[in-house]
Amino acid sequence: MRKHLLYLTNNQLTVRLWQRGRLSDGTEFYNDASGWAALSAYLSAFRHVPVYVLMDLIEEDFQRDTIPHVLGKTRQNLIDRRLLQLYRDTPYRHASRQGREKTGRKDDVMLFNALTNPALIKPWIDAISQQQVPIAGIFSCALLSELLFKKLALPGGPVLLITHQSSGLRQNFFYHGHLRFSRLIQLANDAPDSVADATIQEIARTRLFLANARLLQRGEALQLVALDHPDYLASLQQRQVESGDSTYRSISIEQASAQLGLKSALQNDMADVLMLALLSRTPPPSHYALPEKNNTYLLWQIRLACHILSAATLAGCLMWSGANALEAMNAAEQLRGHQQATLNNQHRYADVLAGMPKTDVNPHDMKAVVDVHALLVQNNATPNAILNRISTVLEHLPQLQLNDLRWEVSGGKDLSDPAAQPGAVPDAALLGLPVRPAETVTLKGEIVPFDGNYRRALQMVNQLVAELQQNQTLEVSVLHLPLDTGAKAALSGQAGQENDNPSAGFELKVSAHGH
Repeated sequence: MRKHLLYLTNNQLTVRLWQRGRLSDGTEFYNDASGWAALSAYLSAFRHVPVYVLMDLIEEDFQRDTIPHVLGKTRQNLIDRRLLQLYRDTPYRHASRQGREKTGRKDDVMLFNALTNPALIKPWIDAISQQQVPIAGIFSCALLSELLFKKLALPGGPVLLITHQSSGLRQNFFYHGHLRFSRLIQLANDAPDSVADATIQEIARTRLFLANARLLQRGEALQLVALDHPDYLASLQQRQVESGDSTYRSISIEQASAQLGLKSALQNDMADVLMLALLSRTPPPSHYALPEKNNTYLLWQIRLACHILSAATLAGCLMWSGANALEAMNAAEQLRGHQQATLNNQHRYADVLAGMPKTDVNPHDMKAVVDVHALLVQNNATPNAILNRISTVLEHLPQLQLNDLRWEVSGGKDLSDPAAQPGAVPDAALLGLPVRPAETVTLKGEIVPFDGNYRRALQMVNQLVAELQQNQTLEVSVLHLPLDTGAKAALSGQAGQENDNPSAGFELKVSAHGH
């Protein structure tokens, strides 16, 4: 993604375009009315490219303090109130937590900092906002050095990181990886020997300040790390950099860019270009608050999200269309294959038919004879099926004894509908053949043994009828019960006399119209 990187110093602003992992050459604008107008005209051609403003100014103050350890909105209100007390006259304020105290209430240790002269940045921000260019963030070069410290894997003890930048000579003091303070010293000229002499002088002043402020304990070793162009490092190496308990280490811009994983090593540039590349690769949240009523960057993010969503939707539609086209091609290919196979089978059938011996019967007539034979076999009525169903029910009722069984068939209706089944022979009625007949079985029997309990006899016969009717293909009619309980039945008997040979006979008619 393209982005503009603006490097702001006290004297000028340099614009570089980050594109495809590389930084373009810088375009400089001087800090005056003509420079502000020139920047606005330059950005008019890049209204949809977000800008990242990196400030490297002398007028930046740092104070370290503690606040009570609270959470949530209360903590944020406490930080905002403390920032307002320290830096009332500037909107560019920032606070970062650097751990907790080891003793006492274990308060939070905070680093408060601010741009004390907001007039240095206001004209540039106005020039950017005039073109409605999205501002992604306003960053401090000193605070960004914490990220550089981690990327370079510097030790956790007292470290003084010295960087030579186009704004001057910056010294960042770190303790346990946290920035304690930062100083920017403007240089009279950029000659290697002059920069080396100024570096030695400023290191001595910084060591004295650290001792007086008790930021460096007596006898505690201070590691000096110089990050610069190889020519400047060579001039510095010729001088006595180490003194007392300090140690010295030099890192070239080329080595640092390789360690940060940049695409192209930055050989002929100062450390500010390395800081811009670091900001492009891993931008942190904005250090300073963006201008009020500035919704340009939010609108740009929404527009970018919509473009990404549209591109993803278009890609999905193209993939879906491609898949459908491929599937259609495969289906057409399969259809051509089936058509060719059908044609081959027809030719093969014709060849087989031509090679058969001549007969007086047409093959189509032979097929019709086979179909008629299948119909005759299918519609042939046998008592096996219905008698098997009746026998299955009678197995559960051993007291019911059959004395007589009569099976009859009669003309009926074809309920099996064989034509509805794939590969079935034609309907028999269409060929003038008799259809499957209806079957009827008449059952005569009695209860054996029978003890004269007609109620029990009726229950057993009714159970037989009910179980037969559970088969939906059977229709059961009762012709005679062991005891006629109808309204018109006449009851007769002689009081005081018992029947020595009581019987309980029954008769049922079971019909089946299809299997």
